[in-house]
Amino acid sequence: MKLAPLTMIAALMAFIAAPLQALDQTFYSSGQILPGESWDLVHIYNDDTVVDMLGGSADWIATHDASTLNIIDGYAQVAAFDYSRINISGGTLSGAEASNYATVCFYANGDSRALGASQFGTANMYGGTVEQLGAIHSGVLNLYAGLVTDSLGAWDTSVINIYGYDFNYDVTGGAYDGGQLTGFWLNGSPFTLDLYGAETFSHINQIPEPSALVILALGALLLRRRS
Repeated sequence: MKLAPLTMIAALMAFIAAPLQALDQTFYSSGQILPGESWDLVHIYNDDTVVDMLGGSADWIATHDASTLNIIDGYAQVAAFDYSRINISGGTLSGAEASNYATVCFYANGDSRALGASQFGTANMYGGTVEQLGAIHSGVLNLYAGLVTDSLGAWDTSVINIYGYDFNYDVTGGAYDGGQLTGFWLNGSPFTLDLYGAETFSHINQIPEPSALVILALGALLLRRRS
């Protein structure tokens, strides 16, 4: 059964209070998660710590402080807290979230069931495939490219910035009572976003490509000269 983006974010946050399991790993300095390794909980601390996930699996990975996690391959569910950063360029994720001023960057070859932002966290989608996108509690989603296969939802004071052009909003479209937004990403590929609930569209900023901004500015300048 598919879950709404809000439900997915709540599920991600629930792992914070989970008790420690037998196979846990904590990084206080840089290291790697290697193919064949399997962990229950992984925590990453300290500002200069960089951990590369090259394979393997983890039920839950949390980054803290200003640490960095680079996911190149493997399977996990992840969340970034504090001012940490998670870069996802591969692997398969059951969920990824940025919270509490942290950042998640999702690139081509990334694959996740959910990508979310909450509590002033920022999630940037530059490519890859995500089933559900969601933002809540002042979270920010910046969407530049990629494939969203199910839905996009936003609540409370969250913000969604969509970078592209030729936007079209059909209030009656989509499968989740929020309408459907279509257009083209900056790289020229088309997108279709089914919005979850009537509130979501009010959280979206449609940001045109730079060339379109230049054309608009030139048009405004010509109008001023004629007046």
